[in-house]
Amino acid sequence: ASPLQLKSIPHGAFDRLSSLTHAYLFGNQWEC
Repeated sequence: ASPLQLKSIPHGAFDRLSSLTHAYLFGNQWEC
């Protein structure tokens, strides 16, 4: 991600998005 993108997104929202992405990928691994 570029610095501009990080600045335009609240840090909390970015953290939550990362958590959701990890949970989604982790869940998909178990589905397979």
